[in-house]
Amino acid sequence: MGADHIATASGTSDEETPARERNNTSDVVERVTRLAGSHAARPIRFGIVGAVTFAIQIAGLTLFTNAGLGSLVAYMVSLVISVEFNFVVNQLLVWHDRPVSRVPRRLLHRWATFHGAIALSLVINVVAFALAEPFMPDIAAAVVGLAASTVIKFLSLDRLVFRSTGLR
Repeated sequence: MGADHIATASGTSDEETPARERNNTSDVVERVTRLAGSHAARPIRFGIVGAVTFAIQIAGLTLFTNAGLGSLVAYMVSLVISVEFNFVVNQLLVWHDRPVSRVPRRLLHRWATFHGAIALSLVINVVAFALAEPFMPDIAAAVVGLAASTVIKFLSLDRLVFRSTGLR
């Protein structure tokens, strides 16, 4: 055994240790990637996409109002941009395992169904807020509305918009 091949206390050589660490790191990265893309992690991906979408909407609102648009117009423009971003990213990341046919009519149907689900979740949000508001502070009622609409939105997107019954 030469000086460049010294055994460590664990019985491995110094040359073997970096390769083993690379393999362990690769295994961990592969496991995390597999878990992140799994069905079980779908609600987490959905939440992350929702948070990023919200940030895009607020950033757009700020950008457009600073550029001189009125608040309502700036809000509407940023809302449209963020909802379309949300559709694309939900398709690519959250429900990546449920692709849509490349037939334009089928993609348009999924897009329209998505917007219907978003509209339904907004109605649920407002109704839940209205029901909760007499019994709690506004912020707490807003959280109730957001929670109710988020659950409905996830379920409607999962079961209707991005359903797994083959290519739509």
